[in-house]
Amino acid sequence: MTARTREASSAAQTAGTPGVTRHAFTVDVEDWHQLLRRRVTGETAGPSPHVVPATRRILDLLDEASVRGTFFVMGRVADAYPELVREIARRGHEIGSHTYDHLLVWGMEPGAFRRDVDRSRAQLQDLTGQPVLGFRAPEFSVRALGHWSFGVLAEAGFRYDSSVFPIPGARYGIPEAGLRPFALETPGGALWEFPLATWQVGSRRLPIAGGSYYRLLPDAILRRALGALDAAGQPAVLYFHPYEFHQGRLRLDGLTAAQRRHPAYLRFGLLHNFRTGAVERRVRSLLSHFQFVPLGELYQQYAQTSRAAAPPLPHAPISR
Repeated sequence: MTARTREASSAAQTAGTPGVTRHAFTVDVEDWHQLLRRRVTGETAGPSPHVVPATRRILDLLDEASVRGTFFVMGRVADAYPELVREIARRGHEIGSHTYDHLLVWGMEPGAFRRDVDRSRAQLQDLTGQPVLGFRAPEFSVRALGHWSFGVLAEAGFRYDSSVFPIPGARYGIPEAGLRPFALETPGGALWEFPLATWQVGSRRLPIAGGSYYRLLPDAILRRALGALDAAGQPAVLYFHPYEFHQGRLRLDGLTAAQRRHPAYLRFGLLHNFRTGAVERRVRSLLSHFQFVPLGELYQQYAQTSRAAAPPLPHAPISR
């Protein structure tokens, strides 16, 4: 599988208000309880009500800071709580797709993936009246820049993606990917990629975008990393989940004793309860020190500057 990439021009890298780098605050709107239950029991139950107040805590936090972000919404959550999706849009945020079923992309066939993203995009556009331009794969489950999914997304009408984590990793990561936004040329058209935030320290890349890394790293490292990216004019794409703003301990009810010993329950129950209470405090500090905008605004900025700065590259084949 091959794909052509085009690095953003130097003008696009520093576009925006002079001396101020615009970063992106993003949220993957999925339900921890639903997805972990599926891992443990194999059942596809509906999302739990917990996702609603946790998402609203994020919305309130962004309102306090007068910040708008991008919310990548899972289709099953939108089905169960359509008013939550409308509320996110009413409060000034961009809506993106996080697929309908939250299946790992690398395990899907192209046709099934296209049906899923078409369903998700149409659903979200119907609910909000907004065009849905952006996509994020569940668990960043695209393992190569030449993956066929990028072509499918472009054909389906998406204009940008934010599924690439440019780090080596056991479950996900594309270490050869660039750290700054870049354009992918696919048979379906150009698709801009906004990789998750990492900080290059010597020969190592430190993941600072969110998730477990965000909770495990010391505050001083996070502040220094974001400050370095900000000074370099490199936009940082951060991501969070509603469960990280859940009040109280995360747990699943109604499991058998054997299911409570399931490796996934033990692992994620421990990992996702560790230092989760620090997330809101850290986010509040970042929102007061850096400028954040929806990813769709960064896409418009980069795409327009790139068109003015360089001719498009010819499409390269992406095998299916």
